[in-house]
Amino acid sequence: MIDTRSNDRMNNPLVTIGIPVYNVEPYVEKCLCSVLNQTYTNLEILIVDDLGTDNSMGIVADYAKSHPQGDRIRIIRHPQNIGIGGARNTIIDQAQGKYLYFIDSDDFIELDAIETLLDVAEENRTDAVFASCRRVDYESLKELPTFTYTKRESFFDKDAFANYVCQDLRWHVGINVWNILFRLDFLRKGNFRFSARKDEDAVFLSDFYSEIERAVILPVVTYNYVSRPGSIMGNMARTHIPTKEIRERFRADAVMTDHCARLRGRTFYDVHCARVVKHKFRAVCVALRHRKRFTEPLPDKEIWEELRHPASFHEIIRFERYRGFHMLFYMMSKLPPSISVFSCYVVGKLMRWI
Repeated sequence: MIDTRSNDRMNNPLVTIGIPVYNVEPYVEKCLCSVLNQTYTNLEILIVDDLGTDNSMGIVADYAKSHPQGDRIRIIRHPQNIGIGGARNTIIDQAQGKYLYFIDSDDFIELDAIETLLDVAEENRTDAVFASCRRVDYESLKELPTFTYTKRESFFDKDAFANYVCQDLRWHVGINVWNILFRLDFLRKGNFRFSARKDEDAVFLSDFYSEIERAVILPVVTYNYVSRPGSIMGNMARTHIPTKEIRERFRADAVMTDHCARLRGRTFYDVHCARVVKHKFRAVCVALRHRKRFTEPLPDKEIWEELRHPASFHEIIRFERYRGFHMLFYMMSKLPPSISVFSCYVVGKLMRWI
């Protein structure tokens, strides 16, 4: 009998699907089924156990034993919980495929997702292939409004993709790392890392998009993002919000701010800095909007420190785009903390972000 799986691995590139798992018992089975039943079969399913307290990993272990493709599952167990960013770093370090695809363990993918992305990646020798997702309600699976790409786009020159992302202050790519097929050596050579527990996707995106030289964007839907109670994205609906969470976001934004310096002299530096400033001001508005629900006081000084501008005054006056925007937030960051925070509140109200 011919071993078709061995033949498959000789003639087709290995794709690692990386799945961090932490307290997702009601959802992980659907995620696993969507991955194990892919039309493309040369897969390594790398699951990182981040030490949850439910039976999520028991379900994973059962599938590894009982599913016909279960031997594709490889499990790495952390010695302690380090969060989704740290789990993704483990995946980058341990993946064995030519390509790497992240999926969150409470979501699921279309059965031809990997085949669709891989065909494009191999044909175009990409650093990354991006595709659209649909957001669905957990209980009804009804489709909810979400960001999708409207047409296929290809980028094959240095800075072409970065200039596309930075054409203005709108988001032209999703603020997430799932549903992207990365070439693994692109991530490793660039030493791209997740550096925080909160807002880790945005920091990672702000680092890697500027270094992409070959990319394709597809309008086809390959990923289903499940909107569920208690998800990371829905936690701001809580009556009491741990103050450490907004502080973690502020720390992530500080990393993003510091990393701006490496892009000095690039054609999109002015817009990149403006996007970082906008992102940080949104965090300030979140802090001010929910300030009374934090479990401990959040001093004005901590909010003020979040406003630190990534560029110098002399750089700003030489910017060609968004110079007034930059100057406004640069000056706000130089006011005394109490006045600065009050100014943010007024501006945030006017913008309807608070």
